[in-house]
Amino acid sequence: MRVHRLTVSAFGPFADRVEVDFDDVGRDGLFLLWGPTGAGKTTLLDAVVFALYGTVPGARGEEKRLRSDHAGEAVRTEVECEVTLGGERLLVTRRPEQQRPKRRGTGWTTEQARLTVQRLTDGGWEPVSTRIDEGSEHLRTRLGLSAEQFCQVVLLPQGDFARFLRAEPDDRQRLLRTLFDVGRFARVETWLDEQRRAARAELDELRVRASTVLARVAQVADVEVPEELAPELVGAAEPAHAAGWVRQVGAEAAERLARQEEAATRAAAAVAQADAELARAREEEARHVRRDRARADLARLQAEAADLRPLRAALEAGTRAEPVRDVLEAAGRAAQEAETAEAALSAAQRSWAEVAADRPADTVLSRTLRDEAAELRTLLPEVDRAAVLEREVTAAVREIAGLTAECERGARSAAEWPARLAALESAVAAAAEAAAALPGATATAEQAHAALVAARDAAATTDQLVARRAAALRAREEWLDDRETWHDLRARRLDGMAAELAAQLTDGAPCPVCGGTEHPAPAAAEGSPVTRADEDAARARADEREAHHLELQRSLQEGERELAVLLARAGELPPAGHEQTVAAATAAARELRERAQGLDAARRELVQRSAERDAAATALAEQREQLVTRQAHRTAAERALVEVRDRLAAARGDDRDLTARIRRLTAEAERCEAVVDAEAAELRARTAAERARRLAAERVAGAGFPDLLSAADALLDRSRAAALERRVTEHDQQWSVATAVLAEPELADLPPRADLAALTGACQGATAAREAAVAELAAAGSCLASLTGLTAELTTVELELEERRAVADQVTGLADLVNGRGANTLRMRLQAFVLAARLEQVAEVASRRLADMSGGRYRFLHSDALGRHGARGGLGLDVLDEYTGARRPTKTLSGGESFMASLALALGLADVVTAESGGVQIDTLFVDEGFGTLDPRALDAVMTVLDELRRGGRTVGVISHVEELRTRIPSRLEVVAGREGSRLAS
Repeated sequence: MRVHRLTVSAFGPFADRVEVDFDDVGRDGLFLLWGPTGAGKTTLLDAVVFALYGTVPGARGEEKRLRSDHAGEAVRTEVECEVTLGGERLLVTRRPEQQRPKRRGTGWTTEQARLTVQRLTDGGWEPVSTRIDEGSEHLRTRLGLSAEQFCQVVLLPQGDFARFLRAEPDDRQRLLRTLFDVGRFARVETWLDEQRRAARAELDELRVRASTVLARVAQVADVEVPEELAPELVGAAEPAHAAGWVRQVGAEAAERLARQEEAATRAAAAVAQADAELARAREEEARHVRRDRARADLARLQAEAADLRPLRAALEAGTRAEPVRDVLEAAGRAAQEAETAEAALSAAQRSWAEVAADRPADTVLSRTLRDEAAELRTLLPEVDRAAVLEREVTAAVREIAGLTAECERGARSAAEWPARLAALESAVAAAAEAAAALPGATATAEQAHAALVAARDAAATTDQLVARRAAALRAREEWLDDRETWHDLRARRLDGMAAELAAQLTDGAPCPVCGGTEHPAPAAAEGSPVTRADEDAARARADEREAHHLELQRSLQEGERELAVLLARAGELPPAGHEQTVAAATAAARELRERAQGLDAARRELVQRSAERDAAATALAEQREQLVTRQAHRTAAERALVEVRDRLAAARGDDRDLTARIRRLTAEAERCEAVVDAEAAELRARTAAERARRLAAERVAGAGFPDLLSAADALLDRSRAAALERRVTEHDQQWSVATAVLAEPELADLPPRADLAALTGACQGATAAREAAVAELAAAGSCLASLTGLTAELTTVELELEERRAVADQVTGLADLVNGRGANTLRMRLQAFVLAARLEQVAEVASRRLADMSGGRYRFLHSDALGRHGARGGLGLDVLDEYTGARRPTKTLSGGESFMASLALALGLADVVTAESGGVQIDTLFVDEGFGTLDPRALDAVMTVLDELRRGGRTVGVISHVEELRTRIPSRLEVVAGREGSRLAS
């Protein structure tokens, strides 16, 4: 993976488009991304991660604020990254979800996130995907790293690894889990824990089943569970020894079943005998009841026969009248219709008389009235037209008055515009003049202020130079005194050199001057001797005094040069004169600035007022044109209105209006037509009534009735006729049934009635005894069958319980082992064991680089020891100090040592993660901050390691604000922060 080029727009602190050519800046294999704190160095790395993964690492990604606050509304937030992944050169362009101004209207709209992936071919860039999910999957497949792994392997965030270096095992495990996939081992832990719980649950379930079987045996047999088997009810003991007691209970149930079978047989025989006697008595009682009921029914029917005679006569007359019902009803309807038609004719004649005016009602008159009303209806649109014309005239008069007033106001306003525009032009000219003079006045004020500052600094420097001269003079005197003391001591030592050499002579040793081994007269010292140490100490004091004197002399000379520069800047005026000059220049500049501040506003107002004047003139011309048009329209409308009103007045005659005349003519036509129609209907109804009456009289006479009235009285309602016929028929049928029952042979010579109550009581007693015996027999049989099934079930449960207990013990032991319990003395979980192996690999790889950085002093050691307070072990990390041979916690390292250890750990972890991810080739690395804690020697060692990372064409970027790195790394990229956002230095 190699990053070639990065372009960001409106991203983080970068307001505009910023482009970084990593191929150019990293041509030496090592480059520096330098800038002050907060300038946006790390933001460029965030942009690389965002382009590839759509997210920002660390806490910055949690806020989801990618857009720059300095960017303009028209600039879209976008990141474009050109990378090589798996031998394929890709151009990745990604935009986050963001707000932009609406293209139409006002307000904002949400622009959805976008991702475009392109591939470089011989023909140029060709699209790979424009979908976020598809493009992200294409990048993830070729990267071979998750976002967390990429941030740790490629970006090497030193601060994160410093925390990782000092972290507790649990915190270290959380970071390692983001870099190494141990999900399958975690799933194994979870699966084994679930299997353990399931095995224990099944075992507990079997124990409960065994206890339940024993309880059911006791319940079925209605006995108490023996005390020695009581724990079985809660599953606290093994149920194997309960089978004997269950078999004993079953044998007792079998004996009880045999006794109940004999008792049930005897009770069944007694019930059969009682049932036979009761059945015979019930048959005789039923014959007695039938005979008594038949005699009572026959007596009642004989009493009702006299009451039915009138009903039989009415039913017979109704039967004869039924064939002429239709002609009777037709004659009645025809007579009623004739009466109705006569009444309608009278009403129509009265209504016509009200408007007839001695005119006879006939068809010719009604048609004449209809034609006149139809002609008047053709003039109805003219009524509406007259109303429309009247409204148009009224509206035109109102609009003409309004337009006349507006034209007058517009004329008055047009006369005022020249004076107003002249005043605005004068204000613009004055502001422009002040704006032109403002730069010169501002420069004059700045020069005066600089001269004032220089004059004040010159006065302060003069006072300081007096003190410096006095200190330099004292230092020179002290130096001369110490040098003289040193020369005196040197002279005295040279004078006593013979005594000093004589003090070193020993018998038999050669003299360093003459070489003789005998020393007959060694010289003796006069006065106090001066040693070489005394001379060296005096010389050192003199040298220190001289260095101090020279330092003060240089300081004095620098102050004098600085004073000369300040005096040249200050000029000849004193500070008081400079203050007056600054005040005057500042006041003049302030006055010009205040006058010039309104220039843009005055120009905008002048342009706006000019546009308003032009718009007012155009509006006035349009209003005058509209006034002429409306006046012509009003004249035409008034002329048309007069013509329409004259035509309508001639048409309505004496009526109120045209509509009233049409309604009057229409009503007269309708009344005339009603009289003609009623006369024809009355004639037809009277003729039909007479014909129907003659036909009915003929049919009634044939049916045997003297007249129509007698036949109508004999007619029966169909429901009443049916009721009479049903009652007569029922009486005849009941008479026949009662007579037939009394004639039956079995009802003759019946014996006396038996005592049914006594026989029924005896039968019920026998039945109750039999049911009790049968219930006892069923209970005994059910008890024995249940006990047989429970015995078999208990045997099955015992066997299954033994098998499940062995499986549960095995699964529990294995689950405890992989979850850090039981026999696992290190309390290390399976996934922690895998991570510990990875950490051991990281420690081994990182130790080589740490040894190079620390001059061979330190290397990492992996620890399996338990944590504090018995915490889980396996993820401990120590350092071995080769100088002392002691094993130390990583927390004891100093600041610079911690940085070197963190960097070595980050590089080692990057190598292991790379190998774990299938050997992904990482050609671009970034090391973020931490160099400020190193001394020059340690910095040299770290730079040597970074130089080694460049081998094989790899590019390493160092991100830092340390000034010294600017001299060590010639190829660099500088980020500059400003009020309008960050930018890259040219």
